Amino acid sequence: MQNYYRVLGVGLTATAQEIEKAYLRQRTRLKRLAAADRAMKARLAEVETGYDILGNSRRRVAYDLLLAQEPPVPASAAQRADERMAGWAVWARRFNAAVLGCCLLLGLDWALPLRHYRHETVRSRFPVSVSASLSSPQLAYRVHTEHTTFRLPSAIGYRVREDQRIDVWQTPLLGVVSKVSAPDSPDGPAPFQPYGGTIYGTFFLLPLLLAAVAGVGVWPGHRAETYVNTAAVSGLLAILTLVVLLWF
Repeated sequence: MQNYYRVLGVGLTATAQEIEKAYLRQRTRLKRLAAADRAMKARLAEVETGYDILGNSRRRVAYDLLLAQEPPVPASAAQRADERMAGWAVWARRFNAAVLGCCLLLGLDWALPLRHYRHETVRSRFPVSVSASLSSPQLAYRVHTEHTTFRLPSAIGYRVREDQRIDVWQTPLLGVVSKVSAPDSPDGPAPFQPYGGTIYGTFFLLPLLLAAVAGVGVWPGHRAETYVNTAAVSGLLAILTLVVLLWF
């Protein structure tokens, strides 16, 4: 007996909404191919028959009883591959949901009012490398105060000196230093941005792109391959976002 759950690409416990979505997705795809391929016409007919049975609650109950009495049939290589992909898709959606949650945390950290530390004393200031390229080395200064730590580009490193009093603005959740003001510097008290604030400044498109990809990866109704592919892309973007957040 034909297994119409496999034909539609859903599990035995699929809901009526999931069956309908799988049917509409396959029908749309097969209708485009059926005009030039007889095999696709036969496949479309199987999908239509499967939905007629599984889309009707009474016919589905009777079909499930008959299917339970059938001896187990070894799955083909293609069916086993589809089952593996469906299993990966479950974990891929969970991963995308976790990444999307991290993006929402970044958005909340950016939207909340900054924590303002007034008259912080610069306890230490020492040079560090911020470039992996030997041909174009770049330096920065790692600055420590009573409550904050941030990196300062070498071009404006002269604004902050040890034992100097500065004002620091830091995000409330992740502690990203967004602005620094050094009233005693030669350039005056105007706030400037250290390296730590670039995730919300220069590289602000990176978390937005990450959120968009992860959002697609959790939206229902996509194929299993879409969930797996979006998880791979969001994983790479998450690593890049983490590098920017920690390195700069």
